[in-house]
Amino acid sequence: MLILYGLASVFLLLSHLFFRVKKMVLGNVFVTIGLFLNPLGYDVIVYGITLLTKSYWMTMSVMYMLAFVFFGLFMYFYNINPFKKVKNSIVGVHSRLLKKKEK
Repeated sequence: MLILYGLASVFLLLSHLFFRVKKMVLGNVFVTIGLFLNPLGYDVIVYGITLLTKSYWMTMSVMYMLAFVFFGLFMYFYNINPFKKVKNSIVGVHSRLLKKKEK
């Protein structure tokens, strides 16, 4: 387990260094790997919520609600309108299908 935390620390440090030198793609790759290798935060939160609720299903419901809240905050802070994104995607696919049909 300590090896995972060590690797996670190395990758998170590398991501920080690459972000500072404006290498965004490598920084994103390293932060993704670092977060994948760092299970401590998730384990502690699940354990704590399970102690509070005494139910696996309630714990998982709370975790999904937390994920929904943070995903919603991400969309809010980055001004992403999911309805517009879905609409644009559907319109784009529809127009490509119409162009294929005409050929």
